[in-house]
Amino acid sequence: MPNPTNTETDSVFNIHTHVFTKDHVPKYLAKKFIIWPFYMVLGIDFVIQIISWFRRKRKFTYTARNKRWTLYQLRMFFVRNPLFNFFYTLFKWATSFIFAYYFLIWIRPLLDTTTLGRWMYPIMDTYLDFMPLVAPGWNQFLLLLVFAILFGHLRNSVTKLAKGRLERLVGKQRLELLLRYLKIIDFSKNGKMGYIYKNLKQQYPPGSKFVVLPMDMEFMAAGQVNEPYLQQMEELMKLKSNNKDSLHPFVFVDPRRIETQAPNAPFFDYDGSNPEKIELKPCKLKEYLEDGACGIKIYPALGYYPFDKNLLPLWLYCVQNDIPITTHCSVGPIFYRGKKKKAWDRHPVFEEVISGSLDKGTAVLERLRLIQVHNKDFQANFTHPLNYCCLLMPHFLIKLLDDYSNEKLNQLFGYANGSLERDLSTLKINLAHYGGAEHWDTFLERERYQTTNEVVFRPAVALNLKNELKQPGNFYQHWHYSDWFSLISSMLIEFDNVYSDISYTSHDNQYLNLLSEIMNHRKINERVLFGTDFYVVSNHKTEKAFWIDMRNQLAPEKWQKLAQENPNRFVGAS
Repeated sequence: MPNPTNTETDSVFNIHTHVFTKDHVPKYLAKKFIIWPFYMVLGIDFVIQIISWFRRKRKFTYTARNKRWTLYQLRMFFVRNPLFNFFYTLFKWATSFIFAYYFLIWIRPLLDTTTLGRWMYPIMDTYLDFMPLVAPGWNQFLLLLVFAILFGHLRNSVTKLAKGRLERLVGKQRLELLLRYLKIIDFSKNGKMGYIYKNLKQQYPPGSKFVVLPMDMEFMAAGQVNEPYLQQMEELMKLKSNNKDSLHPFVFVDPRRIETQAPNAPFFDYDGSNPEKIELKPCKLKEYLEDGACGIKIYPALGYYPFDKNLLPLWLYCVQNDIPITTHCSVGPIFYRGKKKKAWDRHPVFEEVISGSLDKGTAVLERLRLIQVHNKDFQANFTHPLNYCCLLMPHFLIKLLDDYSNEKLNQLFGYANGSLERDLSTLKINLAHYGGAEHWDTFLERERYQTTNEVVFRPAVALNLKNELKQPGNFYQHWHYSDWFSLISSMLIEFDNVYSDISYTSHDNQYLNLLSEIMNHRKINERVLFGTDFYVVSNHKTEKAFWIDMRNQLAPEKWQKLAQENPNRFVGAS
């Protein structure tokens, strides 16, 4: 454990945490996880009531403690009495046998015609004909259910079997998303943001610092929130005033909030009369930044691209004032729940070749086709790391401005005759989650895909995206088949102000070897940030386990870069 007298070197800067509560989560977050109308029944409030009821049964009240003591004495009476212990063991075997028998009878229609069934069931009919008959179908199922509820040893076995079956049925990734969704509900029900922040802070050494990222989920089409986003920000800024040295809040910005803002109470407004030095007019964002907020958070999975026209003036302001941006760059349980729009069938900027040949000059180009049907799958198009090349590469920013054809934007960027006076190439961006664990797995498992080897084989340029992406024929491959670990690693190498935090993704210690190896790269070593995604990650491990595991498995100089130097440089904190 850290030495309490050496807080300066032991302190940690966690760049990615959350303290929002149930009041900031839409009522129907289960939408798209559970079919209509059941997601309406299983609203946030109802699920929280169920979880709270379950936890109340475990509270350490006098009544509960006395009841557990009585049950313990009764159980130990049987355990310490050899005769009763023998009969108890016999009883467990008997109930397990009865359960197994009726389970096999219940699934007999499935096995009767198989080799196993033709061999097993005649033996059961001959030697176990003394077992009472139970009507097939629901009667047999209800009998099994009663046995599983009444007897703990059967319940534990059924639970393990059901969990494994559920993982095979829905897939490991979807089950992971469901567990993260339940953890969000479970943790966010706990009182106020100050309570959650205290729980976070006390798991770290003295002197540690935390970037707290709010969430604006009012536009994700999952129902209303109990407490509006502006009220959440008011509480967060008050929490900042009480924790000036440790808490570094970011401001969540959704382009739809900018688009629908009231003229007399704007969320984001600016004076662009001098494009070289944009000034904020009186607005909520200006208030937050002046009160101590130090960065911007966006979450494109909620239904927009990071190059939305309402965000471009803000990004130019951030460039001019060295304001960092953290953006969601993986797939997760928080995504747009509304209907997929027809305009989303194609990428707004990138193109693909649909016929002909680029070499022969006969290629036919169309905007990149995006064919994911379901929201949980389509969210990857919003959070794809290549989207940020539309901001960082002037070549694509020009294409954006051409499409938007907005005179005010053109003046801001000094766009005329195919050239820019100002661009976003130095935008400071944190691609949070480093693509997600599934892309780290892909990078490690693939060996014949060239793109998964370039970071190792060509460390100086990696995927060379600055040149590769100027060729339209390369988009399809990189968008659909290049793993995000390689894409993000290449962006860290190629773009001077791109960072990536390892929040949530590196909760599993199996990824620490890869993290250590990639930090051997001179540039990447300067751009990786420590983060945990508290409290969403807590269904895997506690905060203290997260940072202790990582600190003790990385070389000291790498840990110092990851958890102190790089986060301070990214945020601009002393």
